[in-house]
Amino acid sequence: AGLLERISAEVPLSAVVHAAGVLDDGVLDGLSVERFEGVLRAKAEGAWHLHELTRGLDLSAFVLFSSFSATVGGAGQGNYAAANAYLDALAEVRRAEGLPATSIAWGPWAESGMAADSALVSGRMERFGLPPMDPALAVTALERAISGSDTCPVITDVDWSRFGKELSGSRNSALFGEIAEVQELYRTVDHASTDGPAEPTSALAETLAALPVAEREPMLLDVIRKHTATVLGYGTPTGIDAERGFFEMGLDSLTAVELRNRLNTASGLRLPSTTLFDYASPAALARHLLAELAPDASAPENALPEEIDRLESVLSALPEDDMARVRAVVRLQSMLAKLSHAGAGTAVQGASGGDALDGDLDGVSVDELFDVIDRELGDA
Repeated sequence: AGLLERISAEVPLSAVVHAAGVLDDGVLDGLSVERFEGVLRAKAEGAWHLHELTRGLDLSAFVLFSSFSATVGGAGQGNYAAANAYLDALAEVRRAEGLPATSIAWGPWAESGMAADSALVSGRMERFGLPPMDPALAVTALERAISGSDTCPVITDVDWSRFGKELSGSRNSALFGEIAEVQELYRTVDHASTDGPAEPTSALAETLAALPVAEREPMLLDVIRKHTATVLGYGTPTGIDAERGFFEMGLDSLTAVELRNRLNTASGLRLPSTTLFDYASPAALARHLLAELAPDASAPENALPEEIDRLESVLSALPEDDMARVRAVVRLQSMLAKLSHAGAGTAVQGASGGDALDGDLDGVSVDELFDVIDRELGDA
């Protein structure tokens, strides 16, 4: 209000450009009320005050600097996206009241601005397919936007080959579906299922399956180290220690989500957001991904389901009163009892004297076996 009062009546205020902004990025569960307040104050409160204080003036333009993140969302920018979405809504309110308003959803600028001032932010945005715009070109676009009829235009440079990968879960979206580059991207991934959990049928899984078992984990480790280096801004993965913790190397909650997303794309899996916390080093994560993508079929734990199926098939083919089937049932019951009471030494007891029947059953009569089944298994 004080600033507006100091404007000379001889050269009255003719336009407002609200370009304030504060960044305080972080994943949503790490954003406090204070972190939201700091970002919203500069954007939302400042814009609202300008709106109220200039509502009665004859302005030719009321320009709000919004963000591409308010239009499409942005990883780790829940507070910033919300603040800029407020600007878009304010512009719509002003237009509805017959007042001038344009809220421009900007992508990153080169040379100056919040993205240019932070190598971490600019690097992350460029990896997502949002390279910095030439300032002269951006100003030309600004002039056209103000003179145009759109209330909330978007002005950004997009590398769809990279940015489109982030859209793999939103095929045929109303927002991007008519863009030629996006349509081409969708055509290349039409073979992938869009319903239910993604199956690990990626090229990476196929490559691993074709390798000898001993070479699979080292290959996965190389993939993880490469993506970790990219997220951290390293030129090569040589500095990524396989046994060192991700967060010791410099990842934070936001870059951890970015790395998770990159690994999802590479693997065809849908890893939870806590993956890098649960498997906190490249080596630990490689072992986990290996079990998901290319489990060793010869390992006992992986062969077990098939063996159980085979046993069920054999026993089902035998007549119900077949002695071999009866003995097998008793043995299986004894085994289940032991597994259910680990360490207790539980075993199915015989009818005549309490001897365990999980050993040699050759000397047990049919009547004794059926008596055990009646007592231990009932109708089962």
